[in-house]
Amino acid sequence: MRAVASVTATLMFPLWAWLAFPQILLYLYTFSLPLEGVFAIEGVFTLSKGLLGLFLLALAFQVRRPKIAWFPALVLTWRQVPRLRISILAVLLMFWACASYFWSVDPSATWDKLQALAQHLIGALAIAFFIMARPKTLQPLLFSYSLGALVAAFQGISNYLRNPSSRSSFAGSADAADFAAIVLLGSLVAVGLWLTAKSSWMRWYSLACFAACTLAVVLSGTRSAWVAIIVTLFLVILPRLGWQRMLSISLMLALCFVALYQLPAVNQFLATRVTSATEDGGAGRTAIWTVGWHIAQQNLLIGHGYGTFTSLFGLGAATESALESIDTYYITDGRGAHNIYLELVSEIGLVGLGIFLAWMWVLLRVSLRQSVHPDLILILKACLLAYLIQGAFLGILERKYLWLTIALLHGLSMMFRGTTYASTPPKS
Repeated sequence: MRAVASVTATLMFPLWAWLAFPQILLYLYTFSLPLEGVFAIEGVFTLSKGLLGLFLLALAFQVRRPKIAWFPALVLTWRQVPRLRISILAVLLMFWACASYFWSVDPSATWDKLQALAQHLIGALAIAFFIMARPKTLQPLLFSYSLGALVAAFQGISNYLRNPSSRSSFAGSADAADFAAIVLLGSLVAVGLWLTAKSSWMRWYSLACFAACTLAVVLSGTRSAWVAIIVTLFLVILPRLGWQRMLSISLMLALCFVALYQLPAVNQFLATRVTSATEDGGAGRTAIWTVGWHIAQQNLLIGHGYGTFTSLFGLGAATESALESIDTYYITDGRGAHNIYLELVSEIGLVGLGIFLAWMWVLLRVSLRQSVHPDLILILKACLLAYLIQGAFLGILERKYLWLTIALLHGLSMMFRGTTYASTPPKS
């Protein structure tokens, strides 16, 4: 009988841990995001999607409160309604995207994209509610992501050393630009962990993660990531820190650049990436945007239907006079917009773009007076700003790292503004 009981307990323990501690699944999910392509079966399954699904189930059947799980209680309790007001913008964006199905020029494409948007929104709101209810999980969550980003960064740097003439990338990323966006978040998160670290080993880990991820961003050759990290570091993060911490981060950046120029062929590689930006119009982006703007102008207010940009894009989308002024080499059927704002305005019009920008504006105005360390809030706002900058050059609306950043800030925005962080951060 004792043997049966011990075997039963052994078998039931993983189930109990899954239901009682959903944050473990969330930590594994964030760790897997930078490495998603490694743990994936193309077109069938990704590890991050499976972990997020298990996390959602754990929220619905949590056992810490047997009468009713906190997650449905959070939605149904009237006392929590004021916290959920910010979610109206997210729901309104989904509603407008769904409404665009009825005037879509390609309903099948709209339907496919709507399913993806629904998954991203549901996952983001679930994570946001969890962060709102358990703000202490935020720092371990960011640490988990930084670990995955550090692994990806080391692999990217290693790939560059094997072939210095190519842009640094990682086997799990879609391309070099996608890789840069992944490690960019890791770089900024490492700064936040360093600012809030209480132990020496965490400070050293954060500095190492920041250095590796920053090197990987530079070696990726992704110019939009360069602009994003420079703007967020020098215009958002550093001015809000004391002079001692500002000096420390500046010194680490200087060491990164010294290490960078010790790598083979870096001078020529970086010079080529800078000069080619003007020669090829940003890898054809100016030509793509010219044609994309002609598509958007045809139905500027409400758009052509969510997910239809690639269906409409091609040589026939622009007038002959417009095509005469651009390099049509880059204008191929089914190409993406390489700009999330152009993509949104062409698909769901100025109305949809306005809803999205209003949501982002609210998130960027999250109060620092929360039950989370203000430096972490500052870093997350910088991360979102960095992605909004990159979004002007890359199509990242369907990337999970963008939605993770949105989810974390959304959760912070739903906290009561009167609640402050327990300990006062150092002034210098």
